[in-house]
Amino acid sequence: MAGGAGRTEGAGGTAGAGGTGGAGGAPTPRAVAVERLAPGDHACLPSEGPEGRWALRAAFAAAGLARGERVLLFPGAGAEPAHTLERLAAHGVPAGQAAADGRLAVIRDFPGYDPVRGFEPEVRTGYLVRAAEVARARGFTGLRAAGDMAWATGPGVDGEALTAYERNLTPLFAELGFTGLCEYDRRAFPPELLDPLLRTHPLSVVPVPGALHAVRDGDVLRLAGDADLATRTAFELAVREPGLALIDLTGLAFLDAHCARELVRLGASPSGASPGPSVHCTGAQARLLKMCGMRTAGDLSGGVVRGAR
Repeated sequence: MAGGAGRTEGAGGTAGAGGTGGAGGAPTPRAVAVERLAPGDHACLPSEGPEGRWALRAAFAAAGLARGERVLLFPGAGAEPAHTLERLAAHGVPAGQAAADGRLAVIRDFPGYDPVRGFEPEVRTGYLVRAAEVARARGFTGLRAAGDMAWATGPGVDGEALTAYERNLTPLFAELGFTGLCEYDRRAFPPELLDPLLRTHPLSVVPVPGALHAVRDGDVLRLAGDADLATRTAFELAVREPGLALIDLTGLAFLDAHCARELVRLGASPSGASPGPSVHCTGAQARLLKMCGMRTAGDLSGGVVRGAR
């Protein structure tokens, strides 16, 4: 867990609530830690430039390598492969060896886009499908890719076509078991184009590793990132808000025992049988809650633990 110095990401961004909003009631991407991305996920990463993305790229790549997946990185114009590997290695990823044996590839091209021909969605989609098929044929458990989308600000890219392309990737990735992370620089895209693009993604990665992202949507509290020593004060303040009916923990990459015990002290339970709020958690989180004293009958085994991976 990266020590987030107690940093908390609130509800101020476009991506995060996991509810509905925007034009036509389009769903807002649900915030998750980058480590929580799994096969079939389609996520966005809105940021204020490329520099802060390296830790997230490294975590994304490390998770894929640990799963036995092949990892493709599209770091954008001007990013040399050697520099990319150095930046990943600085965050503890064995990037050089992974690149040498084909588990990791840094792609400098922009499949499906050329300044003269413009954006060809079917070409780009075909590239991703073939890459997934090749990865499986080579014995990898799957494929994941993270890419800087700044190329889409170039000439010949129609905003509606780009939005439709992104929307169509969600069911495609689910079918292929492909994990995709699309990086959008807020400075490069006008809001009228960026907001619809972000909303085509079911998930949005918490932009600060080690931070806690807390978003309240009515009587539902959704948490993502890390709940640990560095963020426990923010965690306690968030879960103690009055009027909560449900606390969703599934976006967390890490939940420590102190924070788990705080939920027990609140009287929370996955089944909602106690006076406190219900808890939506993964199987691993449920086991930790049980060890920390959550004992409502039947609440920590079977179907009441929703969203487990």
